[in-house]
Amino acid sequence: MFNGVLSIRDITEDTILDAFRVCSFNRLDDPLQKEGMRLKEEWLRGMLKDFGACTKIAYVEERPVAQILYLPEEAVPFIPQPRERVVLLNCVYNPFAEFKRKGVATALMEALIDECRMGLPILEGQACKFVVAKPFEAREGFSMADFYRRFGFREGSFEMYLEIAGVYEAREPGRYVPIMEDEGRVVVFFDVMCEWGFSHASRVEQVINEVAPDVDVELINPWERPEEYLKRGNHWLVVNAKPIKSYVTQGQKFRDEVLEALKD
Repeated sequence: MFNGVLSIRDITEDTILDAFRVCSFNRLDDPLQKEGMRLKEEWLRGMLKDFGACTKIAYVEERPVAQILYLPEEAVPFIPQPRERVVLLNCVYNPFAEFKRKGVATALMEALIDECRMGLPILEGQACKFVVAKPFEAREGFSMADFYRRFGFREGSFEMYLEIAGVYEAREPGRYVPIMEDEGRVVVFFDVMCEWGFSHASRVEQVINEVAPDVDVELINPWERPEEYLKRGNHWLVVNAKPIKSYVTQGQKFRDEVLEALKD
């Protein structure tokens, strides 16, 4: 452990910006990141109003150092047939080297799991049936999947799950059925739950403009237009009516897949 007082607190209207001091601590002045933060702040305020706190922040000596973000699956408008009393664990993030492997992320997970058992404000005080998560690997030398397993998470259907007060119910991922309006264009979806979503989508747009400057690219926020995401089987990127499986961070592999998809 580290020297200092650790406290875990639910986010409030007055502490929303502390979440950005965790996840965007080194990008607070970047224009694209600022737009992502603006969009997420708007989303967080809406969640606070409609459901309650969906983020816990870990503080060490009043410094925000890590966070955990979660929400009812039923709150997501672009999840078809959401499961009742199921909590979607979006991310656990602890970016500061001096606080890694010191119990900070563990304290956040334990706080959430305890609430899931006792009753969550975002579920109107009810215990959740189970928690689901899709581990996001930030390539920081730490496996989120292994981290979740430490708390009893198991492999489910395209997700990990932790049973709390119910039995896990699997759900298959969406399937993309080609639609005529996607032919010859690119559709990119970005999720405002993560302030990095907009900058990531902008990077995708930039790369596609480099490899295919004449192709129209549309960026869509699925929280505002969930029907667009749903009719594409919840695929985050569709190029010329073909879903893309690689990520822009994969460099040439991503470019090659995009170019292949653009072929008639």
